[in-house]
Amino acid sequence: MTDDDKKAQTPDPMNPLGLPDLGKMLEQLQVPGVDIRQLADDAQKNIEALQEANRTVVEGWRTLAEKQMEMFQQTVQRWQDASTGEGSAFSAESAEKQAQLAREGIEQTLAHMKELAEIATQSQSKAFEIMRSRFEENMRNMFQPEKGEE
Repeated sequence: MTDDDKKAQTPDPMNPLGLPDLGKMLEQLQVPGVDIRQLADDAQKNIEALQEANRTVVEGWRTLAEKQMEMFQQTVQRWQDASTGEGSAFSAESAEKQAQLAREGIEQTLAHMKELAEIATQSQSKAFEIMRSRFEENMRNMFQPEKGEE
């Protein structure tokens, strides 16, 4: 088997399906006043921006899930700590301690909910900013006068 045969059988990592180059195909159209290469470059940038936004969202959800697990483990640990050492006898002191633990639990739950909401909001804001920035760039490019027309 020759080197040329091996190259022919090895898929291009950028095009594993062996699809034709869309940019080259579009260049053959030669539409007057339309820069096909620029359109292809813009489309590539749009795809890259979408991929970056998706990565940001996935990372945000991963962080959110990790934080939820951490909070759950802390809650379980607090319940275990509260239940150990407690006798089965009911007294005013144990009732007060249970009420205090309930208040602390509610306060901690509310703080956790706020923190989770902030993580989700931050992740979504970053993703939105990526797409907004790309949209603005597209708008600038679209309405920029062609060179030589000014």
